[in-house]
Amino acid sequence: MEISDKVKILKSLDTKGLIARIQHYEDDLEHALREQASFKDINREYLTSGMSTDCQEVKRILAELATQGPPAESGKRLTATARDAWLQKQRTANDELAAAINKQKSIAFLLENNEINIEMARRRLEGARALLALRTGQINFLAS
Repeated sequence: MEISDKVKILKSLDTKGLIARIQHYEDDLEHALREQASFKDINREYLTSGMSTDCQEVKRILAELATQGPPAESGKRLTATARDAWLQKQRTANDELAAAINKQKSIAFLLENNEINIEMARRRLEGARALLALRTGQINFLAS
């Protein structure tokens, strides 16, 4: 293979553009990660953790409602089951609690959306790096 043919092939590989795209993908990934961290910090009271299905704000409102308790019937003490049932009903009946639950759900959705954006940015970056490795192999082959 002639040197002029090799030069044409090397120019057609466009490694400069590929390196620029890798830098762009790295910036996109960093931006997405910082955005997620900021989002989590701003909305931390509405994030669930571990095995809990309720966020801190929902737990706080439920704790306030639990201290108030349901109205007792003719001086009788309520059973734990009746109290739990009343608290469960408050999830839809109490406007403040229902709003907190809805916000928790929307925050969870937005957080999941951020996770998808991060994963897609990561995949684009990995693909571009794999392509760079392939081009490096092609350049090494042509240089020999």
